[in-house]
Amino acid sequence: MTTVAAPAPARGGRPVPWTRLAWVTWRQHRVALAGVAVLLGGLGLYLLIMGLKIHSGYAGVTSCHPASSAACGLANNLFTGDYYPFAQTMTGFLQVVPVLVGVFVGGPVLARELETGTFRFAWTQGCGRLRWTVTKLALLAIAVTAAAEAFSLLFSWYFQPWFAKGLDGALAPQLFDLRGIDFAAWTLLAFALGVAAGALIRRTVPAMAAALAVWTGLFFATFMFLRKHYLAPLAASGAQASTLKFGNDWSWAQWFTGPNGKPVSAQALNSVIRQAPVSVQGSKNPGAIGAYLSAHHYTQWWAYQPQSRYWPFQFIESGWLLALSLILLAGTVWLVRAKAS
Repeated sequence: MTTVAAPAPARGGRPVPWTRLAWVTWRQHRVALAGVAVLLGGLGLYLLIMGLKIHSGYAGVTSCHPASSAACGLANNLFTGDYYPFAQTMTGFLQVVPVLVGVFVGGPVLARELETGTFRFAWTQGCGRLRWTVTKLALLAIAVTAAAEAFSLLFSWYFQPWFAKGLDGALAPQLFDLRGIDFAAWTLLAFALGVAAGALIRRTVPAMAAALAVWTGLFFATFMFLRKHYLAPLAASGAQASTLKFGNDWSWAQWFTGPNGKPVSAQALNSVIRQAPVSVQGSKNPGAIGAYLSAHHYTQWWAYQPQSRYWPFQFIESGWLLALSLILLAGTVWLVRAKAS
């Protein structure tokens, strides 16, 4: 008796369409995306409600005449004394939003499936490593970046009256990364760090912790050391320095030069001040010491970045953040293709 062998399964079957992969990605990560929507939506609602009050208060201050009247003083005190401290507190809280969004969405994307082994099932359903990885990373990266940019636009509107009032400048360190395109760029970097750590460590919680640590270190290094040197700082002294708007222009360093034009140490400067007359040393006039030093050819200098460099700084910082994010995402795709098994 003979039997007819069953035909072998055809190779190279039609791959799963990209639209189906997008739908699966949404189904798998809809809880994380919903969490992002709740977080940014709740904060956005607060910014909207308070922003309307702040804009109304600013309109009341600018339209009040005469400015020296008691009513105008009360309106100004409400605007600057009540609303402004809350706005400053809010900026401090919002610094952690990009890393919360990016890490908590990006960390589990690959780590959870690599940790549990469920990625093998996906690869046997007509979806190879490359398509599986690229679909997940591209769609989620676009989603979190777009949501972050929309939120930053709302924050810019919320904070605009304080800029108009001259209480803060666009380059203020606590505000710079919350506006423009920088907020979205930092969010994307947190996401890229999360998925890269997940592909390397293959465990969700450790990957999220590692990404959080790296992002925090990079953020503080940028905030404290890197950003101020994107472009060569300008220097001002004397009459030129008196025209600077230190609330708007970003000044972070000052020093003195002596009669020979070279910088002098704090010890040498104190030695000169100790030689000043008692009337100068004991003067209640805050400018007496400065006038004495100026008369003896000691000049005070300030290093600063003018507010006009806001958008160049935004493009520089967002540019290298985007490049680093793309490198991390591309490295993650390569790692999944080459190492996962």
